[in-house]
Amino acid sequence: MHKKNNSPKINWTNVIFFTVTPIIGIAGTILLCSFGMVKWQTWLFFGVYAFLTSIAMTAGYHRLFSHKAYKASFIVRFFMVMLGSAGFLGSALEFATDHRDHHRYADTEKDLYSINKGFWYAHIGWILYLDLSKRDYSNVKDLTSSALMRFQHKHFTAVATFMGFVFPMLIAALWGNALAGLIIVGCLRMVMNHHSTFFINSLCHWSGKQTYSEDLSARDNWLTALVTMGEGFHNFHHQFPLDYRNGIRYFHYDPTKWLIYGLSKIGLASHLRRVSDHKILAYQLRVEEERLKQQHQQNADFVQQKIEPLKAHMMGLIEKILRLEAELAILRNKKIEQVKEQYQTHKHQLQDYLHTIKIAQQELNESLMNWRRLKVTRV
Repeated sequence: MHKKNNSPKINWTNVIFFTVTPIIGIAGTILLCSFGMVKWQTWLFFGVYAFLTSIAMTAGYHRLFSHKAYKASFIVRFFMVMLGSAGFLGSALEFATDHRDHHRYADTEKDLYSINKGFWYAHIGWILYLDLSKRDYSNVKDLTSSALMRFQHKHFTAVATFMGFVFPMLIAALWGNALAGLIIVGCLRMVMNHHSTFFINSLCHWSGKQTYSEDLSARDNWLTALVTMGEGFHNFHHQFPLDYRNGIRYFHYDPTKWLIYGLSKIGLASHLRRVSDHKILAYQLRVEEERLKQQHQQNADFVQQKIEPLKAHMMGLIEKILRLEAELAILRNKKIEQVKEQYQTHKHQLQDYLHTIKIAQQELNESLMNWRRLKVTRV
């Protein structure tokens, strides 16, 4: 009696595609360059198209469609879908359903590209064994209502082939460099898009800082952020997946965030979702407290007298500020009749809230200074 074979089946279509495209892209580029067959316009087009197709994946496929971190006009969604198709990483529906499952089942057996199955598997191995018949689109019903999504999904191969290969060839043909357009702007650019994206699933779950949660394998990796339009701040993203930002500091390289913010300023994007700075700080403090306790585990008095009371005090201030901010938001949205007495009362209430929040924030800032001193204290 034969034993049932439960090993995953190889997806030969993906194996061939992800093997042939790098060979053509890399070897073809070397040959074209060695014979002087690449014009400078093609290299310029390569850089521009690589940027556009990459940011369509991050701002479109990822933050807009998978996480609904903001809303966008039809023209933005159209270009995100078309340019995203050039990456040949599936339709927006396919990408979104896989990615939402990745977040829902992160680091478990159900995680499609779990780092627990190995670096190589998380990077590209999973896609070589991808069983399309097991895809469940029940988690993307909000997207299937869109005619644009349905059209791209139904005609994905045709759309992706045109945007990924034919379009680059046609544009490069304008200056007599069609073959270089196909190989360099088509294949080589696509291979770069693939592996920079794959590094988010592998490198960003393997190396970097766990700033906001140590329960997640996801890590903040600035190097990956440089080649993925800011997607490298992955520990933050997994802890706060609905935030339209990945890099939250002004110095964090996150062009996807800048694009979304810029689109909102010209009326092409709206409802940008952003986690409160104080909520983010609360998660950061929890991680830092555990590390401080480990650092001073031989000195129980220092932990009980310094670390725990200060952290509890700051968390109390953060909860107070979050509550006040929520009440302030309700007050600001409250419709006030244009009667002078009511308007003045409403105005004074707003001022009182703002003043109370300001005082609490000042106290929190002072406590944070003491907290930072604890982080460098050696006892």
